[in-house]
Amino acid sequence: MYYLMITASALFFSMQFMFNNGYQRHNGTGWEATLKFSFYTALAGFFIILAVNKFRIAISQFSLLTAFVYGAVCIMLNYSTIKAFEYAGLSVYSIFSMIGGMMLPFIYGLLCGEEFKLIRLICCALIAISVFLTVDNKQSKKAFCCYIAVFLLNGMVGVISKFHQSYADYCVDSGSFLMLTRIVITIFCFILMLKEKRFALSRKSLSYCVGYAGLNCIGNLMLLIALLHLPASVQYPMVTGGTIVFSVIIDLIRRVRITKKEMAAAGISLAASCLMAL
Repeated sequence: MYYLMITASALFFSMQFMFNNGYQRHNGTGWEATLKFSFYTALAGFFIILAVNKFRIAISQFSLLTAFVYGAVCIMLNYSTIKAFEYAGLSVYSIFSMIGGMMLPFIYGLLCGEEFKLIRLICCALIAISVFLTVDNKQSKKAFCCYIAVFLLNGMVGVISKFHQSYADYCVDSGSFLMLTRIVITIFCFILMLKEKRFALSRKSLSYCVGYAGLNCIGNLMLLIALLHLPASVQYPMVTGGTIVFSVIIDLIRRVRITKKEMAAAGISLAASCLMAL
């Protein structure tokens, strides 16, 4: 059941990028657009998870403090993501995003005492090759900085999630933790948006926010539940490989041009992810 949940979450994460990309096309890549996106996705996500959690929410000091760190990282990740779509398509973005989301939790898991296997070092080398293949030498330093930011920040989201779930005696249930993170993000963004006093979005932009929030929240909820039963060094490689493959398939369906290097990078990433889970 938990492996099915991981597969479903990978599909949801692949689909959420389309809503993120659509929002970027309609609203640009500035800080104001990021704050509005973070505000409305967090607000919608809170009510979605509240309904899924049967209108129950628990609070603990440990979870609330962790949620503050998680929320700050998510806002920065949203900004980097929206900027990244200026330079990259879905398949390239997903490689940087999901490999970061795999590598950092994997390293964190090893530091916390999870089993180490030599084959996983080989996988890290394959992952480095796949990232190298996606980098276009003609792109600017700004593009490369966006990719690296997405890589690191999405990895930090995974590390923080694993950290929270590792302390069962102090943490709240998975649904409550997600709601706390959404409350924190909403408050952060509201305070930052007060200066400009511009909260309005078009209906189409709001629909992108709600669509993203639904896919992101349900996908993350499945991951948090699975983290209680599976090690991070197994779970995140599966999510990464699945998301990269689903993203390439979505790009092919949408008839987005994918280069041979990007296809090769996706194939190497998938192979490395599968090996990492052994």
